[in-house]
Parts: sequence; C-alpha cells; structure tokens
Amino acid sequence: MKFTLKNTFSGRNFFILGIIFIILTLLYIYILSGLITQISEKSNTATEIRNVLIKQEITAQELSRFLEIQNELKRIVAISNSKNLSDNLRVLSTIHSNDSIIRNNWFKINNQKIDFTYTKKSKNLEASIEDLVLKKGNLNGFNSIIEDHENFFWRIYYKYVAPNGTVIRYGYDIDLKAMQSYFSTIDQKAINYAFVFDSKGTIIYHPEIKLLQKNIFEVTNISAADTTFKNKESYTKKVALSEYLGLDIVRYTQRLNMKGTNWYLCVNFPKNVSNEDVDAVKKYASLIYIITTAILIISFYLFTIFTRRNFHEKEILSKEKNKLLLENEKINKEKAIIQLHQLKEQINPHFLFNSLNSLYMLIDSNTGVARKFTLNLSKIYRYLINPPVNNIVTVQEELLFIEKYIFLQQTRFTEEFVFTVNIKDENFLAKKVPYLAFQIAVENAIKHNIASDEMPLRITIDINENVVIITNNLNEKQNFEKESKFGHKYLQSIYKYYAKDGFKAFKKDGDFTCILPLIG
Repeated sequence: MKFTLKNTFSGRNFFILGIIFIILTLLYIYILSGLITQISEKSNTATEIRNVLIKQEITAQELSRFLEIQNELKRIVAISNSKNLSDNLRVLSTIHSNDSIIRNNWFKINNQKIDFTYTKKSKNLEASIEDLVLKKGNLNGFNSIIEDHENFFWRIYYKYVAPNGTVIRYGYDIDLKAMQSYFSTIDQKAINYAFVFDSKGTIIYHPEIKLLQKNIFEVTNISAADTTFKNKESYTKKVALSEYLGLDIVRYTQRLNMKGTNWYLCVNFPKNVSNEDVDAVKKYASLIYIITTAILIISFYLFTIFTRRNFHEKEILSKEKNKLLLENEKINKEKAIIQLHQLKEQINPHFLFNSLNSLYMLIDSNTGVARKFTLNLSKIYRYLINPPVNNIVTVQEELLFIEKYIFLQQTRFTEEFVFTVNIKDENFLAKKVPYLAFQIAVENAIKHNIASDEMPLRITIDINENVVIITNNLNEKQNFEKESKFGHKYLQSIYKYYAKDGFKAFKKDGDFTCILPLIG
C-alpha cells in the first residue's frame, strides 16, 4: 500500500501511524529515563567528591593551625632581647595553655633548664620532654602521636635559631580527646561524618570518642591497601556498614594533605541519602513512563474521534521553548546562589580564626590597631552575612569591603603585601560587579602565592570605564593541592545570568590577571 498526501490521514493509515508513534515515543521515554538515572548517579558522585574535598580542606585547615604557632614564636623572638626573652616566651606559652585543647606547654633557651607552663607537671612528663630534646633537639620541627592508658596526645615541637645565635626550643601537646569535642562544633550541618587516622591505623579523630586510639583496620573494612594512592587527588571508595551509625554508608578515603604528617581522612555518606536522588529519579521516571503510556493511548483514541489534523505544533513548540528559557534562567540564578553559599562557607572558618588569633596578639602590643582591626573585622562579616538580592553590588561597596579585608591581611603580615588601587574616574564607582568579586581575586592571589618581606605579594586593582582589572605577581606555592575554582565558577554564573561577556582569569608574563566586566 502506498502512502500519499491524500490518504495519509485516512482511517487505516492514521491508525498505523498512531501505533508507530506510540511505540517510538515509549521507546524514547524508556531510553531517556535510563540516561537521566545515569546522569543523576554521576551527579551524586560528583557532589560527594566535592563535599569530600571541602571536608578535606576544612579538616586540614583546622589541624594545620596548630602547626602555625612557629610564626608566633618567630615574632616573639624578634621583639625580645636577652633579658626579657624568657618572660615573653612564658607569656606566649601561657596564652597557648588557655586553649582547651593545648596541654603540656614548655620551652628551652639554649642549654638552660626546660621551662614548663603546664600546672600539673610530673616527673614522667619532664623525662619524656627531656628525652625528646635529647633525641630530636637538632630537628627544626617534629610531631608525633603519644598514647598510653591515660593520655592521647599529638606532640608538636619547634626549634628556632635567632639572628644572634640564641637557640629556642618550643613544644606542646594537643589533647586529641579534647579535640573531638572541638571538631563536633564544626560543619554541623554536613550530611556526612569524617574521621582521621595515621599510617599505623590509629584513629586520631572520630565523632565517636570511644573509637579514639582504636585501630581503624580492625574496627572498619578499611585495609592498608586503601591508603596507597598514585597522587594527592586520588581516593578509594567503598560501601560498608558504618561503625558509628550502624547503617550502610559510602566511604571515601584519601590522604590528608597536611605538612609534616602521614595522616588519612575518611569521609562517610549514608547510602540511603547518597542514593535518595537516584531512587527518586527512577521512581518518577517509571511514573512518567506509565502515565505517558496511558496518555498516549487515550490521546490517540480521542484524536481518532475528534481530530486528525490540528496538532498545533507551532503553538506547543513556542510554549515549550519559553518554558525551557525560564527554567534555564532560574537554574542559573539558583546555581550562582549555591556557589556563593559554598564560597562563603570556605571564607568564614579559616579567615575568622586567623583574624581572631591576630587580634589576640594585637590587644597587648598595639591597642589602637587592635580597635581598628576589630571594627574592620565586624564590618567585613556584616557585609558577608547580608548578601544583595541580585548578587551584584556597586564597585564602591566592593572596594570598601576589600580595603578592610586587605587591612586585616596587612596587619597580620606587615610588609608581605603591597596593595594598590587606581581609579581613572570616580563616576565608575557607581557601576556594579558581582558580590565578593574583588575578594575572590585577592583571596586567590594570597592562597596560591608565597609572600615575604624580600618578595612581597603585589596586588593592583585598576578601575576603568568598562572593566576592573586585578593583577598580582606570581610566586606560586609548590605542591599546592588542586584548586576547586568555586570562586571563578560563581563569577561565571553571575555574568552568564546577566548576559555579560568578558570575564577572564589568566597567567601571563609572571603575573596573574583577573578581568571583571562592569554591569550597568
């Protein structure tokens, strides 16, 4: 039988075409549902890995702060002389001992007697510290896990030789049982939990305090082979029964990138939460499949009765196109908001701790600067917790914010940062840029480059008619972990939402340049 224009919509031909259409449509929906499920599974895995990286960064930052006291030791020595060095070191040691996690503070100048700050000094403690100085005293730095039936410590030791030849040895213990309570207040809203263990398998941190000092290879399904990785970004993934929650979990294990340690981080996601979105997609895909089948059969029946020709294809396509455009715009805006929230979560904990630590040191040494420091810190966090509705602010607002931010950084690092702002015309300050755009560029420069008195980090902001250009010299840190680029992705989302082209970030001729197009 031949199909012609005249008989295409005749009874028999229309019925055959309808059956073919239903079969092809159902097959298409079945394949599409499977593809959507696969995409959801990949998206969930990508989200989990991103959360693992965030947890890794937060944990490494919080633990690394205990290794940064060496900088405070150098500053104390720099402002001291032979007469008051011992007193100043005792003050520093006393300040550290006020931390609920730090125990057993001590220091030693040259070959003098070890000076203990810890009030419950014991002969065993003195003997162990003297043994440490005897065996490890020539090392510039050392840390190890100390454990017995009563104590569970992370012992940290530094040696610093002053310009005049004076040798200062400084050490303290971190109470790992007390650190468990400290970590319980961090990242409380996370849908996962994490624990840290060393190369021997000893659990250093775990949300279940009863598991501290246990061997991870004995209480979980983790094996020594799971701690062998090709590079810093590598990880192992397992499904297991949680030793903590008592339910199935998805477990990611990777090296904890922290200088001077050989520790590992394990991040665990409840499997039912991990598969929740995938199961929902499968459920709704099946429901769509059933409903679509019923609709197609009913529609076909009705079309054979009431109409055969009027499908209104143009009108349907136009409505679907407009709907997709609106949904795409909404998705872009929500994506930018989510990335902004993740960006602010990365800024807050580490930055706040360092700022408070610097403020603590300023209170006694320079009250005036401490007051200004406190005022700027409060204004910075007022700006952070009150984001604009449309995620854009004026150049002037962003500039005032970044100047306060730079002031805090320069107060901490004195001559290590040089910050310059060039404004060609004051009228350009009324134009707008993405919220936190300047902070992203400046933080990126500070995070990825080494700054020193001999080779300071120079950051320049040039405000022109149509763009803001932020440039910094490159002196990149070695072996830095792979960056997440949350900031750049957030800026790209904002500019895409406002249909603005021209955002760029690139390295050239020893500099890193970020070009921010002005909006409005």
